[in-house]
Amino acid sequence: MKKLFILDGSGFLYRAYYAFPSLPNSEGTNTNVVYGFVRMILKILAEKPDYFVIAWDSPVKTHRHESFPEYKANRKKMEDDFKQQIPITQQMIEDMKLPSLIVPGYEADDIIATLVTRYKSEPELVIDVYSSDKDLKQLLDHNVFCIDPMKNNRVDTKQFLQEFLFSPSFMLDYLALIGDSSDNIPGVAGIGPKKASDLIKQYGNLDQIYAHIDDLSPDIKQKLIEQREVAYMSRKLVDLCMIPDFSTILSDLKCTIDFDKYNEVLVRDLHFASLEKTLHEMKKKFFMPQQTSLF
Repeated sequence: MKKLFILDGSGFLYRAYYAFPSLPNSEGTNTNVVYGFVRMILKILAEKPDYFVIAWDSPVKTHRHESFPEYKANRKKMEDDFKQQIPITQQMIEDMKLPSLIVPGYEADDIIATLVTRYKSEPELVIDVYSSDKDLKQLLDHNVFCIDPMKNNRVDTKQFLQEFLFSPSFMLDYLALIGDSSDNIPGVAGIGPKKASDLIKQYGNLDQIYAHIDDLSPDIKQKLIEQREVAYMSRKLVDLCMIPDFSTILSDLKCTIDFDKYNEVLVRDLHFASLEKTLHEMKKKFFMPQQTSLF
């Protein structure tokens, strides 16, 4: 089986910023995001993917901001220390010749959804999506997995069903009901995860729930009627977009590991001396001959 790894670049940037301590270079510029990001990327590349891509959020606002101006408005303003490291990190990835994608007006999640939808039917291909975003779990399939970098666990459809008790395809309806505080998506006030799960298990998607509105308890019925517009707006916000005229083909994402180039970019240019040993050990494992079992 061939492996396609798709990474939510923006999520990894934030994780690097908060997980790695300050690391000023010789000029006094902090590089903890750049260093932390590439440390995590190298660990993932050590799994030897056949195809690999980092998806970045668009720097311009998306249709979600137009539909709901408060979208992501609860997030703290990006610190200058963090902001100035983003182009350096993106340039580093480009210099390392690693595939990455950014589409104006679309979020990384939309790029990921477009790639998964397009290539999950490829024969003998397994897709791993590296992201902490809950809405991406709607993409889970028999050959599509979600890996949360924070928890380092690989979620498949079976695990999802055990946790939520409904199919991954209903994840956007679930989030439409409970909201998503990380993106400031309101959901239906007064409906929590347990009630949302029960409604989906019994009736199905949001349309089907509203079709059975008269079968619900008076309290839940009132909440859903009063907040119908909010529920559907929330669903629209968590629905992943298929990007039209998307020209990237699978061969564009072929992962070619070039240790000499990595050493040049990371050790010589960025002065991350500690990564020299990491690259050396990684290179040894990469080219270690496979041992054949005698039994």
